[in-house]
Amino acid sequence: MKTLSSMVAFGVLATVAFGQETSGPFGLRRGMTQEQVIQIVGKAAIKETKGDTLRLLSVPKSHPAFEFYSLIFSPKDGLLKIVAYGNDIKTNAFGEAVHGSFIEIRGAISQTYGQPEFNLDRVKAGSIWKEPEDWMMGLLKEERDLTTIWNTALPNHIQDIVIEAVALSQEKGYLRVIYEFDGWNEYVDALKKKAGTVF
Repeated sequence: MKTLSSMVAFGVLATVAFGQETSGPFGLRRGMTQEQVIQIVGKAAIKETKGDTLRLLSVPKSHPAFEFYSLIFSPKDGLLKIVAYGNDIKTNAFGEAVHGSFIEIRGAISQTYGQPEFNLDRVKAGSIWKEPEDWMMGLLKEERDLTTIWNTALPNHIQDIVIEAVALSQEKGYLRVIYEFDGWNEYVDALKKKAGTVF
């Protein structure tokens, strides 16, 4: 028969375990397996499964600004990368709505992780799309950057955080937020090495 103290202790342990499961970005943490993630979000949340990549319509802690999430798992180290794809943002040629949404999400991330190390808002040298009314066209042609990067003293084994604006047309864009965990670079290097063995 369980005593009250043992039941309380079990409850505390269960709460701690759940807290560990959902303590990272979007309620995910480095090292989780695909099976563990699916167990939390349910099979109805799966958009696509392909190799090491799992695409989800929702995550343990979803954000209304994002449409779906792409998770990449190493067979050896578990979850190593999260990419959150934002909802389409209707805007004008100046990109005001995209820029405004970017600043809002950047501010929210900064509240959790502190000020970023790099803020890039620039037109590439030689681009003809340098006027204010060319903002979205420059982004569409990949001749303009709107990117923020965090990469110093991050918690939860996070190596880098990147937020970037992407244009779909002169009137529509979206935001992409990327979390890379410790071990991501080694995973990519291993894939390149494996691909190189075909020669």
